Amino acid sequence: MKTKNALFLVVILIAAQSCTIFSLNPLYNEEDLLDEPILLGVWQEEDDGKEYVSFEKYEDKKYIFRYMERDGPEKIDTVSFEAGLIKIGDHYFIDLYPYYEKEFAESDYLFRGFIPTHSVLKIEWNKNDLDLYIFSYDRLQELFEQNRIRIRHETFDDYIVITASTDELQKFIKKYADDEKAFDDSGKFVKIR
Repeated sequence: MKTKNALFLVVILIAAQSCTIFSLNPLYNEEDLLDEPILLGVWQEEDDGKEYVSFEKYEDKKYIFRYMERDGPEKIDTVSFEAGLIKIGDHYFIDLYPYYEKEFAESDYLFRGFIPTHSVLKIEWNKNDLDLYIFSYDRLQELFEQNRIRIRHETFDDYIVITASTDELQKFIKKYADDEKAFDDSGKFVKIR
């Protein structure tokens, strides 16, 4: 693969995960994973219809989550993640981890220094509607600045990377799951197939 295409993929991965929680560890332990067949399929963003997400079965209780954005009449940019669905308290969350072909990562020099991170989306759905929420970067930064949370993390430029364990991350998410300032509306989608 050409370096130009690899660089494009890195930019898309970063953009797709912007303003969210980055974590070195997943939000789930294997026994936490849920299987929800109603999520399978393609969902189109309600407002402008240029964005789509899809869920495909991947492994037992895991999905491939694809984010797609229409760029012109024929071009669709796509980024894919391995996704795990869990319930924490009264809310559902998906843990996203970049998904790319193993051969691609091993063959391209650019990806040898790439350290993928997990990211978290809050998710609500019914048969025909899907709502996704990202953790507000501003809220996370505010909580750290006010010393209101003490979860292990590192800050790099405009990114906060949580380095805490999965169990600590789950406790943190549970604490802020009902905080209206903590999650920004990332998109409302309707099922199209």
